Amino acid sequence: MVRPELVAEVSADRSIDHGRVFRHPLRFKRLRLDVMAGDVPLFGQGPVAAAG
Repeated sequence: MVRPELVAEVSADRSIDHGRVFRHPLRFKRLRLDVMAGDVPLFGQGPVAAAG
């Protein structure tokens, strides 16, 4: 099991090809030392991410 300890900010777009595979990789932006791992909702939970 993975135990999250750090929060990282990434940039991504939602381009998906016909095989349902993301076409563009995520890009690391920075560590978010001001946010605790418990403050971040799990994937599929919480509010929908803002577009743009």
